[in-house]
Amino acid sequence: MLKTVGLIVLAVLPLLTIWFIQRRRAQRARSALESGLRLNPPRRISGTSMTLVMVNGKEDREHYFFDTDTFYLQRGPVPTAVPLSQITSVTRTSDMIYERYVWQVCFSKAAVRKSVTFTNNLTLFNRDFLLFLEAVRKANPLATVDRAGILF
Repeated sequence: MLKTVGLIVLAVLPLLTIWFIQRRRAQRARSALESGLRLNPPRRISGTSMTLVMVNGKEDREHYFFDTDTFYLQRGPVPTAVPLSQITSVTRTSDMIYERYVWQVCFSKAAVRKSVTFTNNLTLFNRDFLLFLEAVRKANPLATVDRAGILF
């Protein structure tokens, strides 16, 4: 009996450690934004791009960035800027690419509802995606923003 309890504790301990680290990262992202942290220059929140675009016969990738006020979609040399207040939702889809969930960002631009999807670049040492989620919550309290889970 005691041996079984010991094995259960050893099995649960790594999961509790990962949960604690993830919770701590989310709290630090929230407190960083509440303290007025400036997020310039734009921080990248997308992982390896899954969208390929052909421009002048060359492969071009789509990247996503954000700063204090704006969400940027960059495909080619000129990024498209969307104010964070125009983002209506940031949700995690059920799709996975390379063991990472695909996230969908919906926004309204020029009275047209658009959306983009990407995998995030969230790691144990890179919390920019968590900062993005908190910045959207702060800029638009009515937006639907999912929380990043343990498995990102």
